[in-house]
Amino acid sequence: MIEGYLSLRWKALIGLSIVLALVNTSLAFFSYTQLADQFEWHQTLVRDRQAKQLQALLNDRYQQMSRLANVVPLLVAKNADETLEEHLQRALNTNGVMLDLEWDIHSVHWIKLNGQIQLLWPQQAQTLPATLSAQVAKSPDETARLLACANQCRQFLAAPLLWQGQSSGALVLGRSVADALLAFHALTGAEAAVLPSASAIGKAKDGVQFKAITHPEITRPLFERALYVKASTDEPSSTEIADAGQPTTITVLADSKDWYEVFVMHSLAAGIDVLILNKITTQQQSISAATRLSILIGTSGLLLSVTLLLLIMRNSLARLRRLAELLPLLASHQFSRIRALLPLHNRGLPLRDEIDLMVETVHKLSGRMEIMEQDREQARSALIWMAEHDPLTKLLNRRRFNQELKHGIENATNNNTNGALLFVDLDQFKDVNDISGHHMGDSLLQQVAEQLTKGATASSGSILGRLGGDEFAIVLPDASTEQAIDMATQVQKQVQEVIIQAHGWRHQVSASIGIVLFPQHGNNAQQLMAYADLAMYQAKEKGRGRWHLFSPEDTGRERANARVIWAERIVDALKEDRLELHFQPILEIATGEIWRAEALLRMRSTDGKLIPPGHFIPIAEETGQILTLDHWVLTHAIELMQHHPDLFLSVNLSAQAVQDSSLPGEVKRLLSTYEVPPSQLTLEVTETVAINSLSNATRLMHEIRAIGCRFALDDFGTGFASYAYLRQLPVNDVKIDGAFIRDIAYSNENQIFVRAVTEMSHGMDKKVIAEFVENADILEVLADIGIDFAQGYHIGRPVPPTQQQPGRQQLLYVSN
Repeated sequence: MIEGYLSLRWKALIGLSIVLALVNTSLAFFSYTQLADQFEWHQTLVRDRQAKQLQALLNDRYQQMSRLANVVPLLVAKNADETLEEHLQRALNTNGVMLDLEWDIHSVHWIKLNGQIQLLWPQQAQTLPATLSAQVAKSPDETARLLACANQCRQFLAAPLLWQGQSSGALVLGRSVADALLAFHALTGAEAAVLPSASAIGKAKDGVQFKAITHPEITRPLFERALYVKASTDEPSSTEIADAGQPTTITVLADSKDWYEVFVMHSLAAGIDVLILNKITTQQQSISAATRLSILIGTSGLLLSVTLLLLIMRNSLARLRRLAELLPLLASHQFSRIRALLPLHNRGLPLRDEIDLMVETVHKLSGRMEIMEQDREQARSALIWMAEHDPLTKLLNRRRFNQELKHGIENATNNNTNGALLFVDLDQFKDVNDISGHHMGDSLLQQVAEQLTKGATASSGSILGRLGGDEFAIVLPDASTEQAIDMATQVQKQVQEVIIQAHGWRHQVSASIGIVLFPQHGNNAQQLMAYADLAMYQAKEKGRGRWHLFSPEDTGRERANARVIWAERIVDALKEDRLELHFQPILEIATGEIWRAEALLRMRSTDGKLIPPGHFIPIAEETGQILTLDHWVLTHAIELMQHHPDLFLSVNLSAQAVQDSSLPGEVKRLLSTYEVPPSQLTLEVTETVAINSLSNATRLMHEIRAIGCRFALDDFGTGFASYAYLRQLPVNDVKIDGAFIRDIAYSNENQIFVRAVTEMSHGMDKKVIAEFVENADILEVLADIGIDFAQGYHIGRPVPPTQQQPGRQQLLYVSN
């Protein structure tokens, strides 16, 4: 089980169960409260009714006693010679038993006018209460009533007595209250007990003396228990909170099977209370049954709801769990499998739910991711291919060709065989570019590559590559000297067969070829390439369309002469101030405005002609003069920006400058000396230089950016690592090599490569600059791809600065 995991099913069940339980409990409690309130209201009516019924019974008995008091003297005929006492005694002796049996009269007294009390019937009876005698004495002509409980509870009624037309005192009838309680029980079904008020309230714990009680063997324990419970509470006395004659509940009792309610009627008479007990078992059972039914219905509803929820969620949660289990397949690129294992349900029906939408989304996502993965793989394959091939001629580029050359040298060494390297340079190719433009030059290079691919090199097992510009190279893995020379001759013929015409010009070129043998002339690829290059120049010195087989005896002399001559020219140019900076504008494509310019080093010969950097920069790198040139360019570029504050420049650094740990300090010093903001300066190194010294390049980039300058990676796409190390280099800008830009308007492969590099660079927050932008079609394609900046002849050719149009204004003029 996953730690900290709780299924959505259980979360829903727990939450729903808690809510339904609270609702059901509330409903059950509300129902119980309603029933209890209704029961209490009903019992209040019952108590009031029973209190009135008991009082009515007692009043009715008083009326009966009043009528009987008038009838007693008439029970026997009157004798003329007898006194009133004799007449009453004779009537009671004759009919006393009948009064007792029929009318429940237990005693008859005669209160004479002088206040004397005489018992008439029976021989022994309870003494009349003094209170009653006092009432009669006070009002002898009025009927007096009294409920008194001494040893027993009795009703007394004193009626005025007339004898021979004169008032003769009062006739008092006594009657037991027990018969009234029994009649009350017969009428209402309730039990009753009469007791003194003090006992009912304050003396319940000391024992209770009930003066009258119905069914004492059953009810006495219940009444005593009720009084005990009442006396155990701290509530105020019932007599203090209830009006006379009003019922007040004492408590509700319950035994093993029955429920009872006991209430008290206060002050039924002076100092007398009545306890009334009602059996409420049926009502309580009804309330309990209704409450249980409510709870049962609520519980059943809860279980039914939970069960229904489980049934509803079961399939959905199973699909959701299945979806969660299959989603990792996206990370492992198993797109088809996840679609096969995750079928669509209810598609096209109005019964779809969120799970269906989620599954459909995963299907769409997997499809899009599969397409993106395929596109990425295609782009990756294209990038890998372009990293190893020349985009213009489709031949191997310098990097891949060098690898093949190394492999051929190793095979020849291991197998004790011979091989040959041919360095091919097209004669007067520069004239084609200058006269007919780079587009025709590119077309010529493509036709030459096609001729070489289909011609002599196709069946010889040789390896063909383009080293750059108008230079090609061929590796013959297993060839003798004669075979190498024969191949050179065939290549020259194939090149001469290429003829192009444009703008009225007919161009036909030839090839100068340098030949080296391996391992005879060496087993180091770079050394052999240098020898082949030297042999090619020696072939050019012989004339157009010639070949030359490298000779070790010529190496030292030729190279030494060239190095010494150019080293002296560089020194003289520095002394005589014949070095100058030219500036080529860089356009911001989105705005159409000049963003900055690249500073390009040029040398003038003694006769004032410009010398391209390709003639003296390689010699400066060999002789170590390149650092001097780097510092010269930096100093003059920063000085120029001081005079033109609106000018932003990019400066190229050599491979040796990357190794120079003092360079960041020198840049900082120059910026401070000339008071130029660091943001105006961008330093550039080629991708090859950066990758060959990755740690030093990374260090230099961090230090330069810390100063506040920008850093750009030049010639991106043709170096040793291509895009692989881009994310490791902290550069601001990426300059895509012009080989990928020249034909981008009609080369889908170049567009794929440039688009991939642009998206990758933008994803790393780097700007992208395209070089060799030579026409409007190229610029339009670059804008569509999303390239940030453009540089090339269409934007502006490199020009020297002038005093009349300095800085950015001059660049705007040139670009227009």
